[in-house]
Amino acid sequence: MAVETVELIPLGNPALGMTRAEMLEYSNTLGGMASGAIEVFYTVLFAYVIAMFIAGRLLTRTQYVFANIMYVVVIAMNVAFYYQMSLLANVWITYAGLNKGFADELLMYACAVYAVLVILSIWFGRKVRHPTSELPQ
Repeated sequence: MAVETVELIPLGNPALGMTRAEMLEYSNTLGGMASGAIEVFYTVLFAYVIAMFIAGRLLTRTQYVFANIMYVVVIAMNVAFYYQMSLLANVWITYAGLNKGFADELLMYACAVYAVLVILSIWFGRKVRHPTSELPQ
């Protein structure tokens, strides 16, 4: 009885040395990292809003500026990480032969919405520090 050898060809991109399942798994991992970045974004955003609401009037100008600089740097890095991980997830999905999860334009719109949320939160912090209405303090 003769034994035949069968060559297995991976379902994916042989040049990358990965099967289709491995590419999809990597894309899923990158998508999970992007989702985690958005969770951190909303956590930091609402922490900033609550901190400004509670202690905004008590901060000196230097403390307020320093807090805003730290906030903007952390949020900007977080949004950039989200954008990069989402783009990489899309690249690996296309390597696997599927359509992108989100269009690249949709990712840019999402990042623009996040930027607007940050601007509104800083505006809120400024309004708390310098209230225009005659509320009891």
